Amino acid sequence: MKKLLFLLTALAAPLACPAQDDAATAAALGRIAAERNQAEERFRAGEKACYGKFAVNNCLDKARAERRAALATLRQQENAVNDAQRKRKAAERARDVEEKAREKQEREAQQRTRAASDQQARDERGAQKAAERASAPGRAAQRQEQVREKQVQAAEEKARREADAKDAVKRSEEREREAKERKARLDKRLAEQKKPPAQPLPVPP
Repeated sequence: MKKLLFLLTALAAPLACPAQDDAATAAALGRIAAERNQAEERFRAGEKACYGKFAVNNCLDKARAERRAALATLRQQENAVNDAQRKRKAAERARDVEEKAREKQEREAQQRTRAASDQQARDERGAQKAAERASAPGRAAQRQEQVREKQVQAAEEKARREADAKDAVKRSEEREREAKERKARLDKRLAEQKKPPAQPLPVPP
């Protein structure tokens, strides 16, 4: 009975890893098989000894009863070991299922996060394109205004160049006129200087 309680306690206690669990189960089943063989050997030895006694039937009954008790105890221990092993395997399967479910939830959460991020990026790109399309007429008007300003500036520059050219022509004509006037005055002075001297007055008779 003490062996059964100790076995149940040992099997119920969590071990470090499934490999140690399997080793403990194999050791327990090996011990039970060895004790079963020992019980059978003791029964055969006792049965053989009974035939040398006077009360053979009583001796055999006692040997059979001892064997039944020993085998029943070992069967209980074996059932306990097998039951503990089944429970451990079921717990391991449950942990595996739980771990896989948790990993699946994490993957799905990551996929949802990525999908939400991608959708947000698409929404932002769409909003940016919409803003660009909305601002396109304004940019076109701005470009047209810039073209008009350049045209006005070009016209003003052309007018300034034409005015400067006219002023230059006027100044040139003025200088030419002044030069002609100076030449005329000079020619007049020279002509006056070359005049023949006046004839003397006639002598009165």
